[in-house]
Amino acid sequence: MKQVAWATAAGGLVSQWSSASKARANPTAPKEGRKLKYVGWQVGLTYQAIAPGGLDRDYLMRLLDEMAENKMNLLSLMMNSTASNDPIHDGYCWPVRSPKLKHYWDAASINGQPSTEFVREVITAAADRKIQIHFLMNGFWWTPEKIQKGYPSAECQVSRQQALQGSGSNAWWFCPDSPGAWQAGLDEVRDLLTFYEHPNVIGYAFEMLCYGDCFCKWTQEKYRQEAGGSMFDAEAAQLHRWRAKQIRNYLKLYADHIRQLIPKGSVWLHSDCHTAGHEPAGLQACGIDYVLPMILHMRKTREEVHALIKHCSPCPTVLHFCTRDRRPTNYDLWIKTPEIIAEAISWVLEYPGDNLAGLLFFNENATSARNKKAVYEQIKRFQHH
Repeated sequence: MKQVAWATAAGGLVSQWSSASKARANPTAPKEGRKLKYVGWQVGLTYQAIAPGGLDRDYLMRLLDEMAENKMNLLSLMMNSTASNDPIHDGYCWPVRSPKLKHYWDAASINGQPSTEFVREVITAAADRKIQIHFLMNGFWWTPEKIQKGYPSAECQVSRQQALQGSGSNAWWFCPDSPGAWQAGLDEVRDLLTFYEHPNVIGYAFEMLCYGDCFCKWTQEKYRQEAGGSMFDAEAAQLHRWRAKQIRNYLKLYADHIRQLIPKGSVWLHSDCHTAGHEPAGLQACGIDYVLPMILHMRKTREEVHALIKHCSPCPTVLHFCTRDRRPTNYDLWIKTPEIIAEAISWVLEYPGDNLAGLLFFNENATSARNKKAVYEQIKRFQHH
């Protein structure tokens, strides 16, 4: 894993704690000044953007100045959106070159058009401000009718019940055992990272490279070849072990592929490390440098947050810290307030483990000005670059 020296810039104390934090008896004092390697925003370039074209150059340039002023050092750009979460934005939002991937290109996106592409300029401008760039993609989560035009053998995951009843499949989540899905996953990484080849691109994160309860024909055949017999006859523990082994193999191949494209970069897995193959003890051997678990998307307690970070150990962990007070269309997101953000930061400061590496606040373009102000106030309580 590539390491960067810790910064020692001093942070200040925040005097305004939430009333809940004041009232709660807490035997562990917050570790004011705790060191973090990364602190920054993750921004959906099109995801949850108000305009059909997504964000534009001026928006990102203003954000970079704001981040530099507040001593943030990482800007993570989410380079796709899915209609399952945001009906007005779907697909890749850069000038896709691969003919097969072009079917999943969001032609309405401003950055997706060669004539108005601006992220290349953002990457350079970020370097001037000592802010590193990181990309995130959903991974194996696509709109079927679009991705299958380029990859006909890409198939969605099928649950046990769906397989037994012949009743369809998961509408969005694709199975890496299907040749088309695996190839599409490799191709999208290559298309993005070769388009944005720059030394200030320091990492790539992905999610959804895992099994749900998949019994699609490809997985059934793979199991039959490697384990013998039918998946339907296997015990749950046996299936879990087999799935874990398969996913760890895929993670290693995927991480190797990413590292070939950005040899000096890091590989991040957006996961809470609970699904088969994502067990933290085996992730570093698969080439995963950081895990990026979600916190605060839904309501959580201090104890739950601490348990989540601890579970990800020994992997260096950067928290995917939701600050949104505007919901996506398809789930009941916990709406954040400045008080919730302040209290959650106190929980992070109180965490007793040593695997906490950073905070990545999400999604900047769906976070109000008052919540952003709270973020900037609270990160003064840490030391970072």
